[in-house]
Amino acid sequence: MRKLMLLSTLTGATFLPCHANVDVPATLTLNPKQCVALHQGEHCYSELTIHWQASTQGHYCLTQSDRKKPLKCWEKSLSGTLTLELQFNQNVVFALQDIQQHTLASAQLTYAWVYNKSKNTRVKWRMF
Repeated sequence: MRKLMLLSTLTGATFLPCHANVDVPATLTLNPKQCVALHQGEHCYSELTIHWQASTQGHYCLTQSDRKKPLKCWEKSLSGTLTLELQFNQNVVFALQDIQQHTLASAQLTYAWVYNKSKNTRVKWRMF
């Protein structure tokens, strides 16, 4: 920082913070953002609402990390909403892609659990 101050003093240059007004190509929001299973490895069940909004009207598709085909596509749209019933046991990433399959925005649905997976699944009991 001292070098920058010295440089600006010697050159007479003034450095001001620059805040560029850059348009974000798109936003993607998930509700909820996390699903909690009772035990590690068990499936989590969730009704997920995904909402996206783009800065320009166009053809957009919503994809899911563990599927090859898009979940849904929209034509000549600025925004969209999709509600899904999900069953999963790991993090899932959703992405909004344009017609050239460029990812414009992504969001992760996080998988969590309350109790760790039991190391010994056998029931321990004795007769005597």
